[in-house]
Amino acid sequence: MARQKKTSEDVHNPPENSVEDCAPPSNSRHVNASKLADLLGYHRNTVMGWPKAGCPVVQEADVAANIAWVFDVADVVRWLRNKDVKEAVGKYATEDGETPEGISKAKKAKWAAIDQEIETKKNLRTIIPVKYVLDQISKDYADVRAVVAKIPDIIAANVEASLAAHVREIADKQVRNAMKSLQVKVVDDPLEYER
Repeated sequence: MARQKKTSEDVHNPPENSVEDCAPPSNSRHVNASKLADLLGYHRNTVMGWPKAGCPVVQEADVAANIAWVFDVADVVRWLRNKDVKEAVGKYATEDGETPEGISKAKKAKWAAIDQEIETKKNLRTIIPVKYVLDQISKDYADVRAVVAKIPDIIAANVEASLAAHVREIADKQVRNAMKSLQVKVVDDPLEYER
């Protein structure tokens, strides 16, 4: 069977279950282009144009190798912030293209203050990195699943030997159904205090 050549339309508008649907690397800050667009509120095609404009990427897409774009969310947000600052400061540039020193210093000071505030909150433990929380919840869920998975054997050991296999089978089915709901799910809905 001959392979069909993919067009640029296929790359920018992938079909269902395409490269874009592949799970990103295990780092929770690494996401594909579609997820980045959703997280930041941009259209996916806008995000796809960012690398040409200098946006940092973790991994470039390769349609032939079925490899998706991968972005580090923090790096992209930092790049967007710096780009916006440059654009805003550029509005105040003099005729010779120079930015008045006071404006440039004020913008840099504002962003430095924001960065310092975030760092201070981290140090005071008033904010927690999302990755840490997700890792902890995942670990706790894994521990719970391991304990719950032993329940059918415990029940079977406490019933009559002739019924043990049948009871174990029934309990195992029920436990497996219950454990399907024990998964860490990340939602991007606004937090209660952000509403």
